[in-house]
Amino acid sequence: MKLTATVFAFATMFTVACHGTPAEPGETITPETMAAIESQALIVDVRTPEEFTDGHYPGAINIPHDTILEGIEQLGVTEETPVILYCRSGNRSGQAEQVLQKKGFTEARNAGGLEALLSATAQQASRPTSAESSE
Repeated sequence: MKLTATVFAFATMFTVACHGTPAEPGETITPETMAAIESQALIVDVRTPEEFTDGHYPGAINIPHDTILEGIEQLGVTEETPVILYCRSGNRSGQAEQVLQKKGFTEARNAGGLEALLSATAQQASRPTSAESSE
């Protein structure tokens, strides 16, 4: 009986550990990221243009993650400018953060996924108006 209870307890702990919600990269919005957003940091959606059109963080600009350095440089963003990056899950924005940090953009931060960012800041996704879409 003792062995059965021990095996059951172990199996239960194992199941909970394996099926718990894993932390995604950038899932938790840090106080530093929140402060940067409140201080009007540049917010960059690193998803595809199609994903951006489906809904994005209010005021965000779109620079796909695979062109992040070129896009930031074209905008004339300085290395000291706070840049908040997000995507769908935090993976692509994490990659973009690494690229920018390696080039000296020390204030680049991965905010993770759009839904987590919207939730943490009590915002709703924006969608381009028809006038913005036709430009």
